[in-house]
Amino acid sequence: MTQVAAIGTYLPPWTVRERRVKGPDEDALTMAVAAGRAADPDATARQVVLVTRDFPLLEGGNGAVLLAGLSLPADVAVSEVLGGGPAALDQIVAAVEGTLVIAADDATVAGAAAVLIGTEGTGLAPVARQTRSLPTTVRAEDGTRHSYGDPRLQREIGVKSTVARMGLNNSQTVAAVVGVKAKELGGDVDVAGATEDPISSASGVIRALADLVESGHVGGLLVAVEQSSVTAAELTLPGGPVEAPTVTRDEAPARELPTFRTADGNGIPISLPAYARAFEPKLRWEAAVFDERPGIDTAPQFPPRARVDDDGELVTDYRLEPLPRTGTVYTQTTIRIPVPDLPSPYSIAVVQLDDSPVRVLMKVTGVPAGEATIGQAGAVVLRKIADRAGVPDYGYAFHPATPKGVQA
Repeated sequence: MTQVAAIGTYLPPWTVRERRVKGPDEDALTMAVAAGRAADPDATARQVVLVTRDFPLLEGGNGAVLLAGLSLPADVAVSEVLGGGPAALDQIVAAVEGTLVIAADDATVAGAAAVLIGTEGTGLAPVARQTRSLPTTVRAEDGTRHSYGDPRLQREIGVKSTVARMGLNNSQTVAAVVGVKAKELGGDVDVAGATEDPISSASGVIRALADLVESGHVGGLLVAVEQSSVTAAELTLPGGPVEAPTVTRDEAPARELPTFRTADGNGIPISLPAYARAFEPKLRWEAAVFDERPGIDTAPQFPPRARVDDDGELVTDYRLEPLPRTGTVYTQTTIRIPVPDLPSPYSIAVVQLDDSPVRVLMKVTGVPAGEATIGQAGAVVLRKIADRAGVPDYGYAFHPATPKGVQA
């Protein structure tokens, strides 16, 4: 049985017609980092599994950016699993202690969620699984989606027929269903009182688990459905001296996505040597710290760089130390002229990092352009700065605090 020790969730702040959508500087990877940091803020994971159908890179890999954003060492193993709700639940019930399982979505729904597997907490044990093919929705190599939706076919052949093969009966109570309405499971399964999320998504499974933990649900089945594939796991909440998992939600209040414009033309091209040089200090959010000597103090230097001492000697033997991920706006301005690659208008701010002399120039994210004010507190968060010749270029942006706050 897998023990879930902590759960983290992330929802982007934007909506379109009351549905959460990613911002122009977000993708599955940035949302995965937000959820992963919420579940594992102390960066204790010894391996990471990312489940999504929306990988930013199918070749070239997403693991290095994921580990850097999570503040995990580069030697931590990363598995990238293509899949939805059933795949996410499969990975959780098969995970060993120290595994951080993250599920992210940026298409049908936008958001991410993560669980950290430990030695105690909510138990999840595999009960039954059926992987079948009924491709009512497919995505081509070029990303184009095709829907051959037939609700009756999906309900009778895709779901009820699959559940019947699993051998579930009315002695097993369903606590939550993700991917269809509970009544669509059919058969003898007891769905009375089950919570449901009819939208199929990878992160929805973990979000349902978080809801059950917060409500103090005593147990039952957690069922994940995607087209005609179904996975069911038995939920066991801890009792006695064992504490329930911590649930941390990075979910800013929803607001309508502003209108953006991007100018025609070529953006800044990719320079892979420059990308490689900047990757570690930029994405690991680290500053250079020198041992004190004449002409050189111990103040952190960001971005990391060599210094010259009083004798004119170039000093390069610095150590890297992590920077704080919270701060306040020192000054800010808004750019309204559209340029290639950058949806406009957007704000930039000089941010004074908390408990540090370092000030950093960053884009402002998560609020409409011009809304951030001097002295406003917030968090430093991973975002996609631009797409350069097909390569997503990631960096950090400043998310001003909302009434619910944001997780650093």
